[in-house]
Amino acid sequence: MVDFVSSLGKCLGSVEGFEFHEFPSLDRLSRVSEGELREAGFGYRAKYIVGTVDALQSKPGGGVEWLASLRKSDLQEAIDALSTLPGVGPKVAACIALFSLDQHHAIPVDTHVWQIATRYLLPELAGARLTPKLCSRVADAFVSRYGKYAGWAQTLLFIAELPSQKALLPSNFVITKGQKPVKQKGGQQR
Repeated sequence: MVDFVSSLGKCLGSVEGFEFHEFPSLDRLSRVSEGELREAGFGYRAKYIVGTVDALQSKPGGGVEWLASLRKSDLQEAIDALSTLPGVGPKVAACIALFSLDQHHAIPVDTHVWQIATRYLLPELAGARLTPKLCSRVADAFVSRYGKYAGWAQTLLFIAELPSQKALLPSNFVITKGQKPVKQKGGQQR
């Protein structure tokens, strides 16, 4: 999906046969139909992309200025503003804030991040149902533990949980289900 969207942008060059493109402008994206997006594999997301492009184009500055202004907002303001766009909820808004708006402490909480949090940060909540209030508590726990770059720490922990990535880690780095993290000197867990 990323390759499809970026292919709509200006070609930046190629390396060893791979072409690299910048992401397209909102104007260029506005010329892509929902049907084309569905054909490209976006499924249910297609209508949200079309709706978001329209919503952004109606913002002051055609959306680009509005999005850039969110970099100056605090995290919750940015998440609230992004959540006004079609199909964007708190998790997606936190992803956008982390990856695009310099909000390095944004924590996109989903069930996978919840599992990581209950395993390493909030074991007392294991078995509880993830609610918006607990999402906030998870985010706070990551920030408390990892500081101003907590979003990136969470991203690394998330990626390390992917089966394809676990296969690349040395066996002493992998914690299997039911195994407790090992406490090291200074109270750090491994």
